[in-house]
Amino acid sequence: MGEDKVLTRKEKREERKARRKELKAIFSPRHYLVLMWACSMIRLYVRARTFMSPAFKKQKKEGAMLVISNHLSALDFAYFTTPFWGKRVSFVVAENMMYSTPFFATLIQGYHAITKKQFYADYTCVKNIKRYLDAGISVILCPEGKVSAEGKTGPIAFSIAKLVKWLKYPVASCKLSGSGLTRPKWASNMRHCKVETHMDMMMTADEVRSATPAEIMAKIEQSIDHNEHAWQIENGLRYKGKNLAAGLERLLYKCPVCGEDFSMRSEGNILRCEKCGFEAEYTDRGVIEPKKGADECPGRIDLWFDWEKAEVEKEVRSAGEDFVMTKPVNMFVENVRRNGYRFATAGTLTLTHDKLTFTSALTRRPAKVDSTYHICSMDYDIAQNEGETEPVEEEFMSLSFPVRNFVTVANIPGDSLDIYDEKHTYRMMFPEEKASTKMVLAIEELNKELLK
Repeated sequence: MGEDKVLTRKEKREERKARRKELKAIFSPRHYLVLMWACSMIRLYVRARTFMSPAFKKQKKEGAMLVISNHLSALDFAYFTTPFWGKRVSFVVAENMMYSTPFFATLIQGYHAITKKQFYADYTCVKNIKRYLDAGISVILCPEGKVSAEGKTGPIAFSIAKLVKWLKYPVASCKLSGSGLTRPKWASNMRHCKVETHMDMMMTADEVRSATPAEIMAKIEQSIDHNEHAWQIENGLRYKGKNLAAGLERLLYKCPVCGEDFSMRSEGNILRCEKCGFEAEYTDRGVIEPKKGADECPGRIDLWFDWEKAEVEKEVRSAGEDFVMTKPVNMFVENVRRNGYRFATAGTLTLTHDKLTFTSALTRRPAKVDSTYHICSMDYDIAQNEGETEPVEEEFMSLSFPVRNFVTVANIPGDSLDIYDEKHTYRMMFPEEKASTKMVLAIEELNKELLK
């Protein structure tokens, strides 16, 4: 009997050691403190406030939870991690964030954040979420899969409801407001007013077990539904900054007066159509006001974007199986160090009714690009790099991706879109017309048609 007790204590000690070893492998207290400090500084700078419900505070004390949040800007990590100060927390981050800059790669890897290939069946990510929750670490997940460019909660794949059902952990909601107005995805500068984070419990573990995936999905969509521009105007908020319209043509690419694609240009607070001369002003109140060439236009960014979406839908339905959209692109892939991109080749990206294909126009490319190319600028000019060359890898000469696999595609408005397979992350940069926004809208519409 005594030997059994000693053995049981020994087993418990071994179990505790195993848990500590597992925790050390997936959670870094040092990086946690650095991240929390950085998040606090960002929150102070943008005047962010957090509101936590009693139910959320209670669950935070009791144990790990899955947190589902909307996604409005690249700075959202600063808003949804700080409510967990004093508790272990991690988050799911897009793998391509590591390739944005070496700094992000170091931070993500050091923190042991869970990386995921966007809009790709990444089973390693799913297993890691379960592993972290089982270790007592809460996990934050943005089911839209990308930052909302137009400020509205985007399409959510039904697989998120199946994941919640499989995990069987409590689920919290995080609704962000003002984040996408402070740092819009289409802009390169900050604006200032406020950011709000509302944390609440969505479902208990028992409720998750008893609910159907359809019921879970409805809860998720209801909990994180948000429209930045309607929220701003309803609350009479003014987001101050310089050159408020700069970069907006990357999102609002189509003129509402003459209907020309890729004709809009920005200067200061003004959007102008180069074809017909129409002008509109984007104000700090979140309103778009016509100034020249028309008496009215879509009055908010999301309304203009919805109109563009409807126009793309008409194009897709009118063309049917004959739909095609072809644009020249420069293609980049992750570098050897996996902390940035490298130029792979240039060619054409073609979207048809059922697939997205890339065909290389090069058999050789400029050599030593990895050391000479600035990974943050993404404006590689082949014509200026005609010296020593090297062959383009055979695997990059031709690529094909089924449209039915994409509910949407990660993109930088106008500039690029990101696609994955089991081998690489491909960033397709549009060097001429800023066409990525329209191509993503077309992919979304074609996907809906194929899945009907």
